[in-house]
Amino acid sequence: MQTNKILSLLGMARRAGALAAGHDAAVNAVCSGRARLIVLCCDLSERAKRDMRIVAGRHEPKPPVEEIPVTMAQLEASCGIRAGILAVQNQDMATGLLSLIQS
Repeated sequence: MQTNKILSLLGMARRAGALAAGHDAAVNAVCSGRARLIVLCCDLSERAKRDMRIVAGRHEPKPPVEEIPVTMAQLEASCGIRAGILAVQNQDMATGLLSLIQS
């Protein structure tokens, strides 16, 4: 997995306004159908991870939920985002991130 590239793409999505950061913002993005990918930090609680997977599975379109090997502190240092749950709202960025996460 290419952590620096993932962080770079998340930062680009934030600057483009295509990122919903935090639990409530991510849930709103999923419920409204705007979320294309849900990204979870590795130090997020198991309950929060489970809850996001449940929320994502109940709404159409069902966005993939992926965990990245990045802590919330690393995400904040790199992108300026202090959150453990992110919803990517741009399809092209979500596709790019998904390919990086799964490689």
